[in-house]
Amino acid sequence: MVDKYLNDWSGTRYGTPSDVVLPSSTSEIAAFLRECHEARSPVAVQGGRTGVSGGAAPGDGERVLSIERLNQVEEFDPVEGIVIANAGVVLEDLQSLVEDRGWMFPVDLGSRGSCQIGGNAATNAGGCRVVKYGNMRQSVLGIEAVLANGTVIGPPNRLVKNNAGYSLSHLLIGSEGTLGVITRLALRLVPLPPARRTLLVALAPHCSVSELLAHSKIMLRGALSAIEAMWPDYIEEASRLRLLTRELPSCFQGKRIILIEVEGTSDKELLQMIEAFAEKQLADGLIVDAVLSTSERDALDLWRIREAVADIQLSIRPYVGFDLGMSANDYEQFAATAKERLTNVLPSARSFFFGHVGDGNLHVQVGPCPSATERAVAEDALYELLSPLKTSVTAEHGVGRKKKRFLAHSRSQADIETMKTLKRALDPHCILNPGRIFDC
Repeated sequence: MVDKYLNDWSGTRYGTPSDVVLPSSTSEIAAFLRECHEARSPVAVQGGRTGVSGGAAPGDGERVLSIERLNQVEEFDPVEGIVIANAGVVLEDLQSLVEDRGWMFPVDLGSRGSCQIGGNAATNAGGCRVVKYGNMRQSVLGIEAVLANGTVIGPPNRLVKNNAGYSLSHLLIGSEGTLGVITRLALRLVPLPPARRTLLVALAPHCSVSELLAHSKIMLRGALSAIEAMWPDYIEEASRLRLLTRELPSCFQGKRIILIEVEGTSDKELLQMIEAFAEKQLADGLIVDAVLSTSERDALDLWRIREAVADIQLSIRPYVGFDLGMSANDYEQFAATAKERLTNVLPSARSFFFGHVGDGNLHVQVGPCPSATERAVAEDALYELLSPLKTSVTAEHGVGRKKKRFLAHSRSQADIETMKTLKRALDPHCILNPGRIFDC
């Protein structure tokens, strides 16, 4: 059996599957699931295996169902700005296809070269531009899916307005493959912005991330398409690993770094807007310096700093990853307290803080944590700092296997029981991704 089917990006293995099935059509998936439903055979659903919550990693005796051969874009509508695509289409391939025709698929992730749009929908992926375009849910008009018993629901709705009954698509989006296997999607596109600029700023010690976020939203308004934060240890590690493709000013050292992206129809107007914003923050003493992209290549170099996370993760494996949902007002206190806690309880591990701060998503990577005990210590240290039912233990990565013991921290018991009711109704034998999100 090929090793790549045994785990997800986090590298954690949970067992040995019985086999791997690679269907190339919805009808083949339906036939396979009918067989598994009748035989009570558990199924591990896999897309690009770029998740980090253990959802795609199979357990002992599970049958791996890979969607990778469902990889065709079936239709492109340049009038409506809609594509109909198979679930196994790689995100970057879809982006390139529509951009060549003047459109953009706005969901964007660092794993764009490997992740698949079916998995993006199954986990309701977020990424870097949620502050402007929303999560994957906002870009999906409809889906086709196969339920546990082999029933096919669909075809995918392609209408912007359709109130004919329940939205089954929205029910399956974010369900992490536990309610059905997504096979085809109708996706909403947006016109490709003619101009884009990227700004990197170093925060002054007294300025909070949330304060700069507020100024960014007010001054940049609808042009603001991304705002990402990186704490000092993150920048230092990226530099140590030689991941920075351009040298930053010396005053950036030891500072919290904010990456801001703006989009618009005129590069001249964008340049005036972003320069005015940076000058205002410098004059008010909220930032100590700024670096503005001068070309598309220059912007990519600035973005590579933020996308160094995958290499940082590799440098501290086995690591514990967190993607926490909280108010922007809580970033500073949480980061400071969490850093201190982790240093005390896991002195041999390192921690790195960064995130999509425009949409309340703070990431933390902690490692190496070679034992289950160390992992549990890290999890308890951070999750204890979150306000129950007001924050999320997973803002975008999903619950999977790794966060299910903390689900009650973010969802009420009534919520969880309702989820279980839906699971029992659609998958009575609990064959689809068993043990993910909660135990059946």
